[in-house]
Amino acid sequence: MPARSPRRIRSRVARRVGRFLGVSDLFTTTQELARQVRSLDARLSSCRASVQRLSVPDAAAESQPGKLPGPTPGEIYSGYSAGDLWVFDMFSQEPPLPTPGFVTDFLGTRTRTSSLWDGVQELDGQVMGRPVPHDLFEAVEWVGLLKAVATARDGRFAIMELGAGLGPWLVAGAVAARLRGISDLHLLGVEADPGRFAMMHQHFLDNGLDPEEHRLICAAVGVEKGHARWPRITDPANAAGARPVREVGGGLDEGDVAYMQQAIEDFIDVDILPFEDLLLLEPTWDLVHVDVQGWEAKLCAGCVETLNARVRWMIIGTHSRAIDGQVIEVLHGAGWVLEQEKPTRFRFDPAQASLELMTEVDGVQVWRNPRLSESAQPT
Repeated sequence: MPARSPRRIRSRVARRVGRFLGVSDLFTTTQELARQVRSLDARLSSCRASVQRLSVPDAAAESQPGKLPGPTPGEIYSGYSAGDLWVFDMFSQEPPLPTPGFVTDFLGTRTRTSSLWDGVQELDGQVMGRPVPHDLFEAVEWVGLLKAVATARDGRFAIMELGAGLGPWLVAGAVAARLRGISDLHLLGVEADPGRFAMMHQHFLDNGLDPEEHRLICAAVGVEKGHARWPRITDPANAAGARPVREVGGGLDEGDVAYMQQAIEDFIDVDILPFEDLLLLEPTWDLVHVDVQGWEAKLCAGCVETLNARVRWMIIGTHSRAIDGQVIEVLHGAGWVLEQEKPTRFRFDPAQASLELMTEVDGVQVWRNPRLSESAQPT
């Protein structure tokens, strides 16, 4: 079988960040972003009008055979509601200043344009507005992060990001915590790819965080300790979506090989760290963000009791319709509360080896542990 092409890996970047609209060129210009927001507002207005028409029969409409009704509210599935957006008000501030060579979010977090994928290079030097419905990421993930920061206790904020890439949620969480007057920060990022790990180190420095004061680990994460193969990536900014290929019984795990589509001709060896060992490094985690390309349900199931005892919030990226349900089954069964959720979007293709390879747009779930965190409320 031929090695997996760079184009295939880049498509996973688009899939990861394209959750809102599900297209690979989600961002071409900020004008396009503004147009999409205006379009969404128009669709929401159409929804309200549609509900009114459903409530009161429209004789004129009934007299026009073949005319389709407007979209109903359930057809616009953002993963969050208007009732969740108060959390952004808790982090209001003067608009950050633009910086050439960086894209700046509404909190003031700066990301080197050179660390971002090709499709957003035109955003260089720009400041993004409130991420509703999205900026480089979409609102549902931001809502989960900000709720975790808003409910942090005792002037302390601890966050873990697995499959961290350049660590966007670690750094944004630290910036948001500082805006709330929280200075006792505990950040742990785990990323297996050396190139993306180096970008995480630089991302910390670019935002006034000393990597040596936190835990940044170049490794993969699993249920048990071990070793695996990792594809050698030459363009880390355009290459997300890889996962380790484990060795099982003297051979390679068939599921991992199928997922990577044989992109293991040129590889490096990586360590696999047990998820539970990482959880034990802090007495309490305000947020654990997990995006590890298909292992999410297995990780949660493998240490659910420790999650119950030490983690207040979780944000989980999902990579197939099956994983959506598996994670819900594990965490709901353990008494967690699903606060926000946007499932994966997939297109059935019998030629693909797994459901994960049929996924077009990744999903995201925001979970709260009621044993350790009350529901976030506006103040």
